[in-house]
Amino acid sequence: MWQGLDVFLAVVEHGSFSKAANVLDVSTSYVSRQIQQLEQRLGTILIHRTTRAQNLTDSGREYAVKLKVIQQELIDATNHIQGIQRQPKGLIRLSGAGDFVANRIAPVVAEFLQRYPEVSIEFDFNNRNIDLVEEGVDLAIRFGRLQDSNLIARKLCHRPMSLVASPNYITHHSPPIHPYELANHNCLIAINNRWRFNIAQQVEEVKVVGNWRSNNPHAILSACKQGLGIAHLAQDIVAESIKSGQLVYLLPEFQVQDNATWLVYPRKDLMPYRVRLLIGFLLEHFS
Repeated sequence: MWQGLDVFLAVVEHGSFSKAANVLDVSTSYVSRQIQQLEQRLGTILIHRTTRAQNLTDSGREYAVKLKVIQQELIDATNHIQGIQRQPKGLIRLSGAGDFVANRIAPVVAEFLQRYPEVSIEFDFNNRNIDLVEEGVDLAIRFGRLQDSNLIARKLCHRPMSLVASPNYITHHSPPIHPYELANHNCLIAINNRWRFNIAQQVEEVKVVGNWRSNNPHAILSACKQGLGIAHLAQDIVAESIKSGQLVYLLPEFQVQDNATWLVYPRKDLMPYRVRLLIGFLLEHFS
């Protein structure tokens, strides 16, 4: 059952049969034979071979991700039995996007590595709402109001939203006095076109439209400061522009207060010690 798995993972990691053979100190023909036998047992092709390269198939990519998780859990189990769990080592894979993650989260993770130098970090700055289990990601940083899922979510920090516009925009357009009036304005859309407000003592979504859409909040901020329209952004993103007078708040009495940045991770019976340590480290820092 286990035969050939280490060879397959070596090919995945190093990108070719010859490089994997060199690392494993075996012949290239041995690597090729092990991969072929593994594919025969599984009944599927894992690696496309050409004269120039070897590339993973979709099945091969999915299999590799799951094998890496199993491989790391085996390492963790061995470390635990050997009593070295208080000297964490191994890889932690994180996912997140945005300036808050780059400027506020990443430095804390770097500080964690200084304390635990045998841990390795792979940080993927990606806007996709990825499947953590399928892609072998240990932790993700997400912003907003989380939907129900099978993930565990821990709040890192509160990040309320603000509705803002430039003085120039307000000069040329009558400012809204109610969220429903946003339908008459050019709204700069980030994640979605339904903005949440407190209306008549309950949270309600208001659909907005506009000619500018971006998944980068600073692109939205820039367009807003230039007077293109009204933006709905996290308060920490707009704070400096408010202070400098480049932007003004709109409808503050209607703003909801439940937005936050979250640390999310899969439910696992045996979470690696290094991952538990990082979770605690981040929570303590942002507390």
